[in-house]
Amino acid sequence: MLLIKKDLLIFLLGLVFITSCSDNNGEIPKDLLELEASYKIDVLEPSGLAVNSAGTILYTVSDNTAQVYKLSTTGSVIQTFSYQGNDLEGVSTFIGNKLLLAEERTKEIVEFDMITGVSSKHKINYENNSDNSGMEGITYDNTSNTIFILNEKDPGKLLRLRTDFTVIAEYDLNFAIDYSGIFYESSSNNLWIVSDQNKTINKCTLTGELIKKYSISVTQAEGIAIANDKIYVVSDAEAKLYVFKKPQN
Repeated sequence: MLLIKKDLLIFLLGLVFITSCSDNNGEIPKDLLELEASYKIDVLEPSGLAVNSAGTILYTVSDNTAQVYKLSTTGSVIQTFSYQGNDLEGVSTFIGNKLLLAEERTKEIVEFDMITGVSSKHKINYENNSDNSGMEGITYDNTSNTIFILNEKDPGKLLRLRTDFTVIAEYDLNFAIDYSGIFYESSSNNLWIVSDQNKTINKCTLTGELIKKYSISVTQAEGIAIANDKIYVVSDAEAKLYVFKKPQN
């Protein structure tokens, strides 16, 4: 009888340990990223973030003014570009002097030349259930010369495109409620995807499989970029730029 009670106690202690190592959804615990700094940005509702190859210049778009902005790494506006969009939600550096811009409701990618101001639009054909939960993020993979876009939700989706804007593959995403920003990191050959509603940054494979999840205390995070061991995140609601220390693992 005593032996049975001892075995039961060991089982219950083990159960408590397992439960304590999971969050409320039974998921692997999320590491909290170390915040290094935050800066106010003079941009209404910044949505989307990109960084130049040197890690010295950031780019964002506003889903309020539908304009494109060049920023310092401390959030100062250096330049407001001439392009006037409709429902801008994402931005990425591209080939040469070009940016790629994501127009959510029309599901268009805009090629914008920062020097000449010339732009061209490319309609992306894929199925989603709501115009207001459409193309939310974009990033360019300079290793394989392909483009990734995010569908925010309904359904959450990752699409890989050629540089002629034809679709190579579509991948369903299921590790967050929504997907609000994306960045391709060449050094690791991984994608980093931010979720506004889950308040997480998610390191993923190029097919959208989750590798690691990190918590952030940012309200309405809608853009992410990585450079020089720093993770930059923009908050739409707060009009702020957050700088986190990039984890080693």
